[in-house]
Parts: sequence; C-alpha cells; structure tokens
Amino acid sequence: MMRWAAGLLSILPMPALALSCVPYGVTDAYLEAEASADAYVPVLGTLEFDASAVPQVDWDKQGDVPALTEIPAVLKGDALTPRGTTRPLETSVTFEVKCSGPWCPSPKPGRVLAFLRETGEAGFGVSIGACGGFLFGNPKPEQVNAVKDCLTGRACPPSARR
Repeated sequence: MMRWAAGLLSILPMPALALSCVPYGVTDAYLEAEASADAYVPVLGTLEFDASAVPQVDWDKQGDVPALTEIPAVLKGDALTPRGTTRPLETSVTFEVKCSGPWCPSPKPGRVLAFLRETGEAGFGVSIGACGGFLFGNPKPEQVNAVKDCLTGRACPPSARR
C-alpha cells in the first residue's frame, strides 16, 4: 500500500502538494528570539521597502524561486523595552524573504510588529518565511500587548503546542 501511495504522489503536479505549517504567532517569535544567541529588538512601526522585489512564484518554473531574497528596507517606529516604555527608532534593515520551494510569504510595506536581529556594525535584519518569522503585518492591539507581556515577564505562552 505504501508503494502505491508513493507512486501516486510522484505523478501529482507540484501545486497539488501543499506546505503544512504549524501556527506561529507573536509569542512564538518572541520565545524564538529570546532563545537565540542573536540579539533581537521588538519594534512597532512602519516598514518601507520595494514590494516588487518580493519573489513571485511562476508555477511553471518553480525551480527558479530563490530560497532567500534580501531586500533593503527602512523601519520607522518605536522599540519596545522590558520597562514597558518605547524608544523611537528609525533604521535601515535587511529584509530577508525566505521561500520553501515554491511557497513564499507575501509581505507588504506598512505597519508592522517586527523582531529586528542585530547583525553587527549597528545593522539589523528581519526575516519572514512561508511558515512564519519575525514580521507581523498590521498587528492587532492584542498582539502588541502579548509582546509587551513577554517583555515584562508576564505570561508568554506559545501559540500552539510544539
């Protein structure tokens, strides 16, 4: 029976196969950043970048989709701090768009909640992939409050069982 299923899968066109992602929310990003050896700064603000630089999938040429596209961006907003205050921030950012095969995120410029990774030389990067990442577009007040709770040591539960 297994050979039959594997054979059937091998003849299906790639778009018939789907990417399956575990739910990933702002607390997941916070916990991942906190566990990382890298330093992160949560920022609420506006991300500006050339949206036409985001990879677009041509389903007839799926193999041509780049695994990583780096896009220059600017983030203007407020860094969130453990003391519950904000600190104005305007910085250049390397926006990293990561695709998994033909599956790519579709971020848009605008209001975001981002976790900026310090990259040295006073630079920052922010990454997003097909199944989540460190960028949340049009954040809801409850998402911002959840990150503030995490920062101040309150409850910070992951979005789903991992």
